[in-house]
Formats: sequence, C-alpha cells, structure tokens
Amino acid sequence: MRSQSIDAYYHVARTYKDRHAQQRGQAAWSCTCPDHTTRNVICKHIHAIQLSLKIAGEVQEQSKSTDIETVEPMITCPSCKSTNVGKWGIRKTRYGTVQRFVCQDCNHTFVVDKGFCRMKHSPETITLTLDLYFKGLSDRKIVDHLKQFHNIAVVHTTVIRWIHKYLKHLSKYAEKYKADVGNIWHCDETTVFIKKEGEKKYYQWIWNLMDAKTRYLLACQVTETRYVKDARKPLAKAKEITEVRPDAIVTDGLPAYRRAVKAEYMGLGRIQNPHLRLKDFETKPNNNILERLNGTFRERTKIFRSLDSEISAEDFAAGMQTYYNYIRPHQGIGGLTPAQLAGIPLDLTGNRWMIMIGLAATK
Repeated sequence: MRSQSIDAYYHVARTYKDRHAQQRGQAAWSCTCPDHTTRNVICKHIHAIQLSLKIAGEVQEQSKSTDIETVEPMITCPSCKSTNVGKWGIRKTRYGTVQRFVCQDCNHTFVVDKGFCRMKHSPETITLTLDLYFKGLSDRKIVDHLKQFHNIAVVHTTVIRWIHKYLKHLSKYAEKYKADVGNIWHCDETTVFIKKEGEKKYYQWIWNLMDAKTRYLLACQVTETRYVKDARKPLAKAKEITEVRPDAIVTDGLPAYRRAVKAEYMGLGRIQNPHLRLKDFETKPNNNILERLNGTFRERTKIFRSLDSEISAEDFAAGMQTYYNYIRPHQGIGGLTPAQLAGIPLDLTGNRWMIMIGLAATK
C-alpha cells in the first residue's frame, strides 16, 4: 500500500492462527507503517485493504453470469430435428459462400436459415430498409435512396412486404425476455390516424408505458377510446411481463389513469396507491421522457397518411416497441439501447437488425 504523505510503500499482511480461524474469517492484520508498529492499532492502510476486499466480494456475489445469445446456436436438422450434423461443403451465392451441413441420421443436406433464406436481395439491403423506415423515411423515399446510393431497384410494395414480414418475427421474439427494470414508470398516450371506410378522420390511441431507470418500453397498446378499460391495458401488459411492483406510476391529468392504476396495482404487496398525477409540465417530477418518446412516434407517423386497419396499427406499435428497446441507441442512457441497460442477454453489436433477425429465425 502506497503512503499518501511520503514517497514510500507499506506492506499489509493478513494471517490466520489456524484453519478454523480462516473458516470463521478471524484474521490478524499487520502493517509496516509507524501508526501500526508503534501504536498497534488498525491503521488506515488496513482499513483500505479491508474495504477493497469487501467491495470486490459484493461485486462478485451480485454479478450473475448470463449467457449471451449469439447468432450461431446449436445446429439441428430441419427434417428430423437431429443434432448429429456435420459440415458438407459450401454453396456459392450471389452474396458470397454459405456453409452447407448434412444430417448423419437422415442424410438431409441443408444450410442454416438466418432469416433471409430465399430472399432476392441481400440481408444488408433488407436491414437498411428497416432502419430507414423507422428513422422516418417513407417507403418511396427508401426506394429512391436504394436506387441513388446503392444502385438497387425495388418497388415500394416490396419495402412494405419486408417491413410486415420481419416486424412480426422480431416482436414475437422480443416477448421471450424479461427486462430488469426499476420501480418508477411513466405512462402517456398519443394518437395515430387509421384509414377506415366511411370516416374522413379516424384516430386511435397508442398507450406507452416506460421504465424511468432503463427507458425500456414495457407496453405499447392500441385502443379506440381513452376510457378506464383502455388505460388498464398497458398496465396489465407491464404487470404480465415484469415481476416488479412499481413505487410510482407517473401520468398526466387524464382521469382514466386514477381508477386504472388503482384497479391494477393497489393492494399488490403494498397498501398505497402508486399513482402519481402531474399538475403541469414544469413541476417535477414531470413526464418529459414519455413526451420525448411520443415525439419519436410522431417522427414516424407524420410521413404516412394513415395506417390501413387496426391490425396494421397493432403491428406498427409492436414494431416501434422492438425498435425503441433493441435497435435505437438512447442518448439519455449513454448511447446504449434500453435492452442493454435492462440486462437482456443479447449481443447486438454492429448491424443490430441482422443479428436480431438471425436470432429470431433460429428459435
């Protein structure tokens, strides 16, 4: 241990009288500093070493070894589901070479589908389309971008088919994880325009429920109205996917929240009602993180005229929830995604879209 007053080092030692004393943690400490050798007291150097060992032990105890899912899981035969497979040459494609495998039980040869099997365009093109779509570009602007910068010709209906196909897989795959969230949540609602026959302006409501600690979007539900039964849907969804009973649920002044929060959470382990209703936008605590999330939704919805139906609205909400939690980095949490901060075991580095589609295809 280095001295803070002079240019010297002191030797701190921990010894045990016998094996039983070691098992009981009864150690004898010594230090070569003058404070310990002359006064025979526990000096600050011994205290520093004891504190360092205590912190290291607590960190090791609290740290859990989590298996990070990769894009290379155990390979199984798609015909007989056997794991007794081996490599069987390579296949040349227009985008490179692909490893082939053979099943030692049924002699079936195959390649591992990473979500882009039998697709005409490359995985990079498809994932670029998904990323541009959720960053606010319309389908026709995406077509123009691919043609102008990558010399790739697609039609806008192809872009829509890609989005519908992969969002269903990703949203279903994301539901398998439980996020490690905090105990303060924020809830708010925003509108989305639905194309409905006989109606010129038909809006529905998207309810967003977010964890304040990790910015993880716990629920994203679509309803036609804003009554109590509608406000209960995101709360019930969050209660289903988490094991946390929040200390506070921050909302705006919508009256439906008061009865909805009370109905879903009051009496679950504690007596008090966790609902915290805001008076205005300036007084803290405020609902600014939810207002910012609604802005992200509006960045996407403002460029299309309407959604086609209720099913499309639900698919859109599920896709936005997946994009916000797993793909989009958040400046408020140091450039991480909410899923990373919530302890979800996915190594989404590089092309996050491609990695997550590959994981979803193998499950």
